[in-house]
Amino acid sequence: MTAAPTEMNPMQQAVVDALGKSPDWSPLPRNVVEDVRTHLNEQLADIAARFSKEDPLWVSKRLLTTIHGCEAHHVASKNTFEWTPATARGTVLHKAVELGVHWKGDTVPADIVDEAIARLADSGNNVADFLVTMSPGEQAQLRSYVVDLYTRFEECFPKLKPSWRPVSESSARYEMFGGAIVLGTKADLTLGTADQKVIIDVKSGGLHASHREDLRFYALVEALRSGMAPRRLATYSLAAARADVEDVSEGVLQAAVRRVVHGVRTIVAVELDGREPTKRPAVHCRWCPLRESCVEGAAFLSREPLDEDDEI
Repeated sequence: MTAAPTEMNPMQQAVVDALGKSPDWSPLPRNVVEDVRTHLNEQLADIAARFSKEDPLWVSKRLLTTIHGCEAHHVASKNTFEWTPATARGTVLHKAVELGVHWKGDTVPADIVDEAIARLADSGNNVADFLVTMSPGEQAQLRSYVVDLYTRFEECFPKLKPSWRPVSESSARYEMFGGAIVLGTKADLTLGTADQKVIIDVKSGGLHASHREDLRFYALVEALRSGMAPRRLATYSLAAARADVEDVSEGVLQAAVRRVVHGVRTIVAVELDGREPTKRPAVHCRWCPLRESCVEGAAFLSREPLDEDDEI
């Protein structure tokens, strides 16, 4: 094979164009972040008394997604997650991206993926046991999934320059009320300094409205953590080679506050106070523990086309 071209392909150029800073951009005033912080604390003050530093409420992207999706699914799926090649592919892809961003020299997707699997297997985190006990067929299936996805990532994203300050698998958290409520995120990729950060979520399948809500939550946590709002949010679909981009505004942060407050109050009502959970059939019906007995979910699935790449 010949040496890789130095110029970007159209997909890579589109990423640069989508994430670049416009000449007229200016950061949100820091008093906006403080106003958002005050508003969030006021809205959750009464709820915080139900939790403590020793027994906190952890608020994550996944928790907000499930509670705002179908409350019945949220309750039924707690503590039922199982690792499979399909559920592990996102974790392995994100580790591969982390390695690839900082890899010296040319990268070969299969080599990057093998290294990602090996490092995760040695990590001791919650996917490690699955990775070290996979059957040969599971190993081959997982490797196939992730080599395909990582190859698409390299096709779609330009080589990230050190001056862009790329950080992969970037965790952020904000503790409220002495640690009684904790907001936590882990971004697939961030670029830029704290006062002009771009937060990127990478998806294997299509783009959905809930993805934008996820990133607004990321922006809120980052703003509360640092006191500075990030500049831009982007969900990138590897399948479509397209980014859904949103600039962070005061309205974006306030929308995230409303979603967090409503989500936390709903969790308390359903999980602690015994309110009957509502049902909202959607794509989550495919893997819901109630799918055999839920009439609404069965009706949804009977007319919903399957797409295995819908999410990672």
